[in-house]
Amino acid sequence: EFLKDAFERTEYARRTPYRVEAPFQISLAGRVVRGRMDAVYKEGDGETARYEIVDWKTHRTGTADPLQLALYRVAWAEQQRVPLESVTAAFLYVRTGEVVRPAGLPDRAALERLLLADPGGDEPHDQGAPAGR
Repeated sequence: EFLKDAFERTEYARRTPYRVEAPFQISLAGRVVRGRMDAVYKEGDGETARYEIVDWKTHRTGTADPLQLALYRVAWAEQQRVPLESVTAAFLYVRTGEVVRPAGLPDRAALERLLLADPGGDEPHDQGAPAGR
């Protein structure tokens, strides 16, 4: 009940998502990553359409990894065949209502360089798994 009330106080409470729990699969640096994006909001149509991916965080601390949003952003742009520049991404910390839009999210090439630099085999951070929320 607390989280629902907290959500109602956020800017997203009065917006209708374009997609909820949107599945994705992306291959990066020879690894396949699958997951679900909590919500995608859309503004405009056609060539001017812009998308915002929002990942809800319900834990108390603002420790989410921006690479999760970078991954979602690249996956959505490629899946929808839209320019990466037309896709933004944010974390919504539901308990506080804080919206964090990290600047300078890496593109596909930068994500692949990061993965190739980490030969340990760990997949990118959260991958959309609900356990991290």
